[in-house]
Amino acid sequence: MGLKGWQAFGDAKIEQRELAGNKFVAVHARNHPTDSISQKLYLQQETLYSFSAWIQVSEGNEAVAAVFKTGTGFKHGGAVVAESKCWSMLKGGFTSDATGPAELYFESKNTSMEIWVDSISLQPFTTEEWASHQDQNIKKVRKAKVRIQAIDKQGNPLSNATITIQQNKPGFPIGCAINKNILTNTPYQKWFTSRFTVTTFEDEMKWYSTEVSPGHEDYTSADALLSFAKQHNIAVRGHNVLWDDPKYQPEWLYSLSPAEFSNAVHKRIVSVMSRYKGQLIAWDVVNENLHFSFFESKLGDQATPNFYRLAHAVDWSVPLFLNEYNTIEDSRDGAATPAKYLQKLRQIQGLTRNAKMGIGLESHFGTPNLAYMRASLDTLGATGLPIWLTELDVLSGPNQAKYLEQILMEAYSHPKVDGIVIWAAWKPQGCYRMCLTDNNFNNLATGNVVDNLLRQWRSKAVSGLTDTLGFFEATLFHGDYEINITHPSSSAHSSVVVSTNASLQSPLTFQCLATPKRAQYGGGMIGFNQRTNGSTLSSELGVSNDGLHNTTLSVKTVKLEKGNLYTFSAWVQISNGSESETVAVAFKASNGELVHGGETMAKQGCWSMLKGGIVAEFTGVVEILLMSKAMEIRVDNVSLQPFTAKEWRSHQDKSIDKVITINRVVFIAVVYLSLVNLIQVRKKKVSFKVTYANGTAADGALILILQTKSGFPFGCGMNHYIVTDEAYQQWFASRFKVTSFTNEMKWYSTEKTRGVENYTVADAMPKWVKDLPPAELMKVATRRLNSVVSRYAGRLIGWDVMNENLHFRFFEDKLGENASSMFYSMAYHLDPSTTLFMNEYNTIENSKDHTATACKYKEELEKILSFPGNAGLKAAIGLEGHFRDPKPNIAYMRSALDILGTMGLPIWLTEVDVGGGPDQVLGPDPIKTA
Repeated sequence: MGLKGWQAFGDAKIEQRELAGNKFVAVHARNHPTDSISQKLYLQQETLYSFSAWIQVSEGNEAVAAVFKTGTGFKHGGAVVAESKCWSMLKGGFTSDATGPAELYFESKNTSMEIWVDSISLQPFTTEEWASHQDQNIKKVRKAKVRIQAIDKQGNPLSNATITIQQNKPGFPIGCAINKNILTNTPYQKWFTSRFTVTTFEDEMKWYSTEVSPGHEDYTSADALLSFAKQHNIAVRGHNVLWDDPKYQPEWLYSLSPAEFSNAVHKRIVSVMSRYKGQLIAWDVVNENLHFSFFESKLGDQATPNFYRLAHAVDWSVPLFLNEYNTIEDSRDGAATPAKYLQKLRQIQGLTRNAKMGIGLESHFGTPNLAYMRASLDTLGATGLPIWLTELDVLSGPNQAKYLEQILMEAYSHPKVDGIVIWAAWKPQGCYRMCLTDNNFNNLATGNVVDNLLRQWRSKAVSGLTDTLGFFEATLFHGDYEINITHPSSSAHSSVVVSTNASLQSPLTFQCLATPKRAQYGGGMIGFNQRTNGSTLSSELGVSNDGLHNTTLSVKTVKLEKGNLYTFSAWVQISNGSESETVAVAFKASNGELVHGGETMAKQGCWSMLKGGIVAEFTGVVEILLMSKAMEIRVDNVSLQPFTAKEWRSHQDKSIDKVITINRVVFIAVVYLSLVNLIQVRKKKVSFKVTYANGTAADGALILILQTKSGFPFGCGMNHYIVTDEAYQQWFASRFKVTSFTNEMKWYSTEKTRGVENYTVADAMPKWVKDLPPAELMKVATRRLNSVVSRYAGRLIGWDVMNENLHFRFFEDKLGENASSMFYSMAYHLDPSTTLFMNEYNTIENSKDHTATACKYKEELEKILSFPGNAGLKAAIGLEGHFRDPKPNIAYMRSALDILGTMGLPIWLTEVDVGGGPDQVLGPDPIKTA
């Protein structure tokens, strides 16, 4: 960052500095909080401005704010708690209420330190552009494409079946607070239950309501409200366990001795949380802890973390929220900025690292600053924790309904927001700040806003006919649906949930096979195509000799021919045990050796396809075994199909040459065609029409087609030696268009000494990391992610976020089961446009490695994608491809790729090599199989 356009503000001195190749502006000799740098701007009325900057301070850590001086006053654009030795992003924004000049500057109370600034951005948006972005986000994060197939009992597709889809319940929770008045007011009950799916009790669960006198607890009202909510299938948030504002305590609490006070607080937490354990979806454990410190003044600075530790011990099943106001509502409130909120959250998590945490934003708005609200949600969303607007209302005034609609749209369209509760509990004498109805439960303007949006965010009834393959597609809001399928030959009914899990970038297919399909290839060598007579094989409880399974089922004995490739498939299900369990296929040789050929996750009550394969390394007899931990395995329609190496290669060539018809492309002049982004196939048939300027066909025109770049990305790893070796450069650049650095971007290369990063040679884990306590590990891991991802954001085509996390669990053991999911959420927030890979070995290379099978890989990636905050994440499958055996099991590789391919995600072989030996080059080709 240079000094052009910038000048000193106040008495500060400014200069450009450079550190590790990075140029930035340093502000020093500060005597006043506003002494900093500034730049003159010109703002447009009714324009939203999104602001960001990277900030560092010379020592310690301190809040730094961005301020815009305008003709109508000072606009606070946002703040961050900046630290020394690392850069922190300040995100914020504002809406300009007038057209005219303005000046940007920075402010920090500590004048003894320097402020360092880099990469400042101010982006304007019209209201139409802002609304368009909201609409795009709603389509992306609140809807899913659903694909339904209608089939008959024999598994044959039913064309022209009528599909009817009706939404029963929205997937996104929108609710409203209630109080005890609803218990005796039927019109209130009808109005409320017809609209909302979640609620919070306004006062009835608070301490001053449940224990008016010491030792005399009364949960009558709270119990009655909970019973009412359960009766109507309405979820409840627990609000609140403790309130840090000294004004809102039981009167008797103030006179207690320190020991009595501590005992009373402990008893309160245990009493209310144990009473409602398992009946709520969340707890607001401490209310308004950033603005007030009543309990800290009595019990010390660690009071709040200790409260959350106790709360987690009492009820570990639901998220524990820190509930606060003005974090997204008011950029001027320095007490509760997103940075201060996260600072408090980290303090709590330092003592309760295994607790499920949540971010509660009260959302008591005046005039909303949507740009600041969005930036604040972005900052908080980087944690990957669930975010709720917990007490949403708007100050009374002529624009109250308009502002309410703007806030609801911004919250609903933000991918990190998981729920909204409106703070409009009705009382005869009026609501807290905002009502939705009058006393006769006729909607006010605010109520009309809510009703209109609830209708807008709900799928209308959908109906249509299936195509020739029995499929019907629809795009639906997340929620619970009833699906009816009717056909002259049969009818069916199903209840399904379309949720954020549907955003795994593949369509949902509702296909229950009561009867398995016919065996592939008619059973091949096995001839086991029993669907014609309905018989199946079932196992008996036994002990498998591989030490991993309890039940073994012998399917058949067959003879293999050396050099042939064999594809295996079977339809399997389990019974007399768990609802689902892994079923694997293995080939047992005469000497007792087992060669594992593949696996699937089988279920009770329906048939799942198991796909696998083997490359025969000898001629001889093998026994085909199915193995599982389930008590019983059932199998039907088994197939083992042999292929010679020549036949297998022919199939590969046909796949590469497969042609898909595309729409005609019309060109007016000489054509240079770049075929890119081909999916599933490697060639396409393209037709051209050449015309003169007047549109007349140019008969006999000569067409020249020159390929300028391969559409399939095929690359090779490289290292720092290429920088100084010209011959290496020429050889590499003439062949490859994509690469990965072998070591130069890994953590142990870029930060050998803690806090000293070196990306000069962008040269497994630093040694100093391994012994860190959990809180420190989380801090340095977060810094590592921020550092490397931010540095290269938008410049790479993919990130291997987690490497080999099926085989190893260092971060999970230290930080909990969701460690990997949290890291993906952070990376997604820092670089949302880049594809994020999970990189693993032996998923396609080695059928004997049960740790990283295709099913296990798929399960882990689905867990990451379903983690709160990861909706919309661009995920991909990274398969290292280290084939240690110079004769790879190509048949198993293809079956594993088939399984992973069902996720609909990009698949890359990321580190392909083959073990040394005479067949290293000439053996079965994994690259061509890919």
